[in-house]
Amino acid sequence: MPFSAYKDLSAVLKEFEIIQNQSNFIIETPFEISPYFREHLGILLEDGVVDNSEYAICESIIAPILQEIWKQYRSKFILWSHQTLRYEDPLSGIPEFSASRCYEVHC
Repeated sequence: MPFSAYKDLSAVLKEFEIIQNQSNFIIETPFEISPYFREHLGILLEDGVVDNSEYAICESIIAPILQEIWKQYRSKFILWSHQTLRYEDPLSGIPEFSASRCYEVHC
């Protein structure tokens, strides 16, 4: 069953008896945004076709922004893109992006 079949996260947690654990593990760090990134994003927003579909928005705007931020935190977490998530057969889906705590195996 796709994620969209559930009204909200609490319905999934209840049905599959999953325990959710949230914590703030990223400490805010000020950083400079590179001039290249600013210019690239500006050109895309001004002259590019970036809002014609959900995929275009994801690829042209959301992904570059998340990646630029992730670079500053890459020792703390992993940024996943379109990674299939599956909890038993009835629950599966592919979120556009997700972040998880970084373990030495992956970082």
